[in-house]
Amino acid sequence: MPSALYQKMVADLLEARKIAYKVPLYQCNTVVQELKIKSLMFLSHAIIEEYLETIALDTAQKAVGIYDGENRITRALVGLISSGLIGRVEESGLNKKIKKEPFENISLFSSHAFGRFKSLIGDNNGIRVTDQMKMLLPVGIDPGTEDPVTMAALDSFGGKRGAIAHTFKIAKSHTLSEIEGDITTIRNGLVNYDNACLAALA
Repeated sequence: MPSALYQKMVADLLEARKIAYKVPLYQCNTVVQELKIKSLMFLSHAIIEEYLETIALDTAQKAVGIYDGENRITRALVGLISSGLIGRVEESGLNKKIKKEPFENISLFSSHAFGRFKSLIGDNNGIRVTDQMKMLLPVGIDPGTEDPVTMAALDSFGGKRGAIAHTFKIAKSHTLSEIEGDITTIRNGLVNYDNACLAALA
């Protein structure tokens, strides 16, 4: 069963769809209709991005909690600790302290790694492939392995949103049918990401 976070995303996408009420499926006949399609793209992108950020943070936080409460290491915790180590090495190089610190106090190091990850999520601004990797690899999930079709669909939708975010006039006018198709593909595919987050805590 999908997570509550996934279900919230689905409900939010349905709510956002109301902005395109009475817009024809296959063409925009007015400037207002075209603006409604662009608004739907922005809102949907924001909802999907919020879901990805929230599910990744939730998975990381639960992984730390499982270790602290049950003394059990999950795949998500291994990913979090690994990304924390990589981040520390990138910042200050490889030294003796970093070599032994994670093993002296896993709970403390994972807590620090979570703080670093939370900051990284706070700086996120998109759903392109690089954004997906930054959000999901640190919790032990490779989007390309879990669902390459959804990874590509998210990347494409992020590109479309980017094209309209930086210029008022775009060369290609999107249709409601096209955007709804994109959103449906992404929504259905994100169930696999959702399941992967749950499995990373098993």
